Amino acid sequence: MKKLFAIIAFCILTATAVNAQDYSKAIGIEGGWEGVGLTFKQFTSGGNFMDYKANVYINGGLGAIASATYDFNVPLAPGFSFFYGLGLEAGFFTGHYHGYDYTGNLMAGAFGNVGIEYAFSAIPFAISLDWNPGIRLIIKEDPYFGPVWTAGCLGIKYTF
Repeated sequence: MKKLFAIIAFCILTATAVNAQDYSKAIGIEGGWEGVGLTFKQFTSGGNFMDYKANVYINGGLGAIASATYDFNVPLAPGFSFFYGLGLEAGFFTGHYHGYDYTGNLMAGAFGNVGIEYAFSAIPFAISLDWNPGIRLIIKEDPYFGPVWTAGCLGIKYTF
């Protein structure tokens, strides 16, 4: 995690221009309190984007979730944008999470995606911070269906 913050600090310190880097796709990593993952972002013709993620959860157990969101992109300033959208997820989790025993359980859910992003003009990178509140169904002997308030994720992406 220290390396991720060092890379982000390097990107911020070496960026000299404030104009947005025009890009149509981005691939990168993200991390937060609950785990780490890979992300792939692709803009649509209308300026919005699809975001595909594969995350590994390591907080209190082990899990893997694949998700996709459709996000609306709102430019705020050159290089800086706000985004919001909706998505679906599916995966599994084993271990204890928020006081519940989820050993060997499948899960599916729907969630929102809210965040900000800055795309550098001097280098082909973007940094983002997002939050994904949602609802989740966990399939087990005593199924759970209810809200999930995940921690935010900090991401860095290579843009092209």
